[in-house]
Parts: sequence; C-alpha cells; structure tokens
Amino acid sequence: MAWTPQVQAASSPEGGAVARYGQQKINLQQDGWRDARTCVVHSEADVCCVKTHAEADRTLGYSRASDPLLRNAKADAKALPACANGWLCLYENANGGGRRLIFSERQWHNLTEYDFNDKTPSWRNNQTDSAGYLARDLGGNGGSIALSAKSYSSNLGSYNDWAGSVAA
Repeated sequence: MAWTPQVQAASSPEGGAVARYGQQKINLQQDGWRDARTCVVHSEADVCCVKTHAEADRTLGYSRASDPLLRNAKADAKALPACANGWLCLYENANGGGRRLIFSERQWHNLTEYDFNDKTPSWRNNQTDSAGYLARDLGGNGGSIALSAKSYSSNLGSYNDWAGSVAA
C-alpha cells in the first residue's frame, strides 16, 4: 500500500515559514530569502537558511566525491544536482540551479510558506527508499506526481513551475 502524507505546513501566525538565517529570523513568505541560496526544513518548527549551497552541503554531510549516484552516472555528472543523503531537494531553476529548498519530513508542506510556490522545474530525491511527491495545489491537492527515491529530474517539462506543495 502506498504511503499518503498528512497535511501540515510550517508557518508563523501571520503566514510564512520562519527560518533561522545567521543570527536573524526571517519569514520566507513575507521577507523573501534575502541572499540565502539554500533553506533546509528539518521540521515544521526548524528551518535554517544559509548563503551558499556548499555551506548547507557541509552541514548535512554531503560530498560530491562520495555521492553514489555520481559514481554510477552514465550521464554528464555536472547535470546531477547536489542533494544530501536522506533528503529531497527542490530547485528554483532547471538542472538543479538557483535557490534550493530541502525537506525530509513525510508530510505535506505548502510551498507558498517558503516563497517557492510554482517555482520548481527540477528536483532530486536522495532518500533511500521513500518516494516524495509534488502536488499542484496546497495540502497535497490538485493532482500529484511521485518523485522516486534515489533519482532526479533536471527538467520537469510540462510540470515545470507547477507545484504548490511537497512531501518528502
């Protein structure tokens, strides 16, 4: 039987996910990401943003040199977006470019809360055995697509910039 994520969204009372960014707290929906490039959603109440993808990769223990998908890649390794083991990564641009939003919780997150609604043309699911999901509307509604474990898409084609919610 397939797993169905439960509806839940990270937010402040005013709306929007509140993230730690250096010594500050920012509301991603209301304030934007400032100059952050990666935000990691550890849980609904624990979101952390950093200025560089490399900083997030170090924190999560990711190294391209030890990435098993890269070792087995038949395609151009440069096209494979970075994503730490056990996480699902969404990217603002095709080919894993732009800002990156990272999840691991098996629940629906509304992308409006993270200023990422309709802004996902590529993804990587680096979870061992768990499919992730993108849904058209908030709360997992409006149709969904599965994101297979240990796989990625550098371009979602007709689903580019389509998603309103995600579940890891």
